[in-house]
Amino acid sequence: MITVVALGCAKGQLTIAGAEAIDKADKVFVKTALTDTYEYFKCKGVDCVTLDFIYEKSQNFDELDSEIANYLLSQEGDIVYCVNGSGYEDRSVALLEQKCDINVLPSASFGIAGGKTGVAKVLISAYELVGMKGFNYDTRMSLCVSDIDNAFIAGEVKLILQNILGDEETAYFNGKQISIYELDRQSVYNYATTLYISPKNLVDKSRFNFEDLYQIMRILRGENGCQWDKAQTHESIRQNAVEEAYELVEAINNDDIDNIIEESGDLLLQSIFHCVIAEDCGEFSLEDCLSGICRKLIDRHTHIFGDVVANTAEEALKAWDNAKAKEKRYASASDKIDKIAGALPALMRAYKVQKAVSKVGFEFDDFEQVVGKIIEEVDEFCKAKTADELEDEGGDILIATVNALRWKNVEPEIALSKAIDKFVKRFKYVEDKCGKDMQRKSIDELNKLWEEAKIVTKR
Repeated sequence: MITVVALGCAKGQLTIAGAEAIDKADKVFVKTALTDTYEYFKCKGVDCVTLDFIYEKSQNFDELDSEIANYLLSQEGDIVYCVNGSGYEDRSVALLEQKCDINVLPSASFGIAGGKTGVAKVLISAYELVGMKGFNYDTRMSLCVSDIDNAFIAGEVKLILQNILGDEETAYFNGKQISIYELDRQSVYNYATTLYISPKNLVDKSRFNFEDLYQIMRILRGENGCQWDKAQTHESIRQNAVEEAYELVEAINNDDIDNIIEESGDLLLQSIFHCVIAEDCGEFSLEDCLSGICRKLIDRHTHIFGDVVANTAEEALKAWDNAKAKEKRYASASDKIDKIAGALPALMRAYKVQKAVSKVGFEFDDFEQVVGKIIEEVDEFCKAKTADELEDEGGDILIATVNALRWKNVEPEIALSKAIDKFVKRFKYVEDKCGKDMQRKSIDELNKLWEEAKIVTKR
């Protein structure tokens, strides 16, 4: 039987139950003698084995804790294992718990001693924090980072926290107030080194996260919030999502990173806005939306979260489509087409419809036939007499052209947008050259200037 005795974060925090367990144990092991909690064993003359020899040969905390767990499991009889902190936050204890029954006698957590300004609500080891991808936390809660035992890991923690909190944010390093950017510039790091960060108010923050955006919208829609925000409905702001999406696309087309950041945020705001409106109306919650998209990503990536094999982008897309078809229970291509949003721009909708029908074999044999269809539709358009006929045949030209673009893997919406930009740029050149005399120029003169514009605007 292994009994874990937590020593707390400073000498004097060992509990009576912990002291009795140490006194009765056949063998006592102490994780480290390098903190002041070890004073108890020296003062009482307790016969114990310190595990610093494992610490010294380990490359990192993962290896250290794994080696300690294996070492203790190899011991016979009833033993006591003493660790700093509360006992529950030590990763070697967690590893032992996975492999055998243990009894934990807790004490004060690292989170209590962190900044001497309150108890940390979020407690994490520096090594776990660095090992996570995309670590974040609710900054309205206090944070304590333990196990900062060297300058390198301190530097890694600093980079993560700077992204969340900013460079100038203050914290408590072993009780001493520092700025985040100073974290890897301290003189002493050891097993007991902790960093404590106090909770943050919204108005005092320089960096924000997803939770902050949600809370701001809840405030704006709340009892004492903004009258305009409170008056909005799904219908009143629906056009905003379209506008923001196009502004994001424009920023991407311009390779404008600053604007991509801004427009991505604006588009994200629209999603949160709808979620908050829905919560107020009792329709659905933010968690419903997040659960839906997360479930969709897991279920449709069968080649990642399932047993489907996909080694190329094409195979991955096929796996996605197959999973989607199974999920949606499409009985036919028409079922799939009906799910394509009618509110999409016509070119995009045409492109998606043609992709859908091509997957069930409704397709030309070769590109020559595709081009022939465009010629055929142009001829029919030229023969049209009435307004309805012209509209009908004109639409056929467009859809045939979209099909040609699809055959060449060209997005028609993007292609047309670029063509418009190109046309505008060339026209501005012609107009600038003509000045106020443009209407008096002959078509031959205008065509000559247009050819010049084609050369100039390419530079």
